Amino acid sequence: MTANGSSGIFAFSGQKLFPSIFVYSFPELQLKNELKGTAQLDYTSLTLSDSGPYLGCCSSLPDYTITVWNWENAEPICTQPQAGQDVISLVFNPLNWLQLCALGTTSITVWNIEKSAKLPATDGSFTERLVPTPHTVSDQLPYFGPEMPPSAISGLKGDKAETRLTPAAICWTATSELYVGCAEGFLLLADPESPSVSVLFNPTSKQTYIASGILNSSSLNVHASVSQDCVVHCLQIKGTQIDITQTWQLDRPAKTVMNSPDYETLLLSSSTVSTQIYHNVDCCT
Repeated sequence: MTANGSSGIFAFSGQKLFPSIFVYSFPELQLKNELKGTAQLDYTSLTLSDSGPYLGCCSSLPDYTITVWNWENAEPICTQPQAGQDVISLVFNPLNWLQLCALGTTSITVWNIEKSAKLPATDGSFTERLVPTPHTVSDQLPYFGPEMPPSAISGLKGDKAETRLTPAAICWTATSELYVGCAEGFLLLADPESPSVSVLFNPTSKQTYIASGILNSSSLNVHASVSQDCVVHCLQIKGTQIDITQTWQLDRPAKTVMNSPDYETLLLSSSTVSTQIYHNVDCCT
């Protein structure tokens, strides 16, 4: 399930053979459209864009296809087979729906949806050549844009990764960069355009543990971070400076974090029946 509070739209799909995605309006609970894709079993992730009637989804076995839909007319805009084999979350860039970030179990990938009078093949085939740069993996341009080198995908600089980090959460910034929370406690800032990655927080060098099991943006510079020890931190991030403005202790691990459209209420839900709601959250106003 995915929801967009500002547009009053939510979408969901079941776990069954050849499932559809149902898009509804809220609070009217009116069916806006049914998206019938090629998924044979279920969808591992759904996401709605903030800047238009667009929905991204990732199907599971056997094709692991990432598809972007226009849910208003129920038409797929583009699709990429075998692109989401380990994808657990998709997030549109809130400032640019043509950028879609996929969070995997071992990497993050930014897909660029290219607009052209004559679109390339949607199977991801190569169409034109790039001028080689120091960070170019291939001198050919795939359908969804330049590839990121393995060192950048793994969250480290250099030709080879020295330490393997496990991405656990992603969040777009106001400058179309990405905050990446890692299971090991690191907080990274990734620039998809360079591509380069810098370390904002290293848990081995500081006492305060703010690693993200979940990252959630409330105003594109204020973020909620949920650590593995069931502590919620509200982070004010300015450049490379991180300040913890508020902290809450949870009684169980949170699975998702979501803000209300006015950013005054923070919802944290767990895999159990309990749901906690914080009202008038100072850091999120």
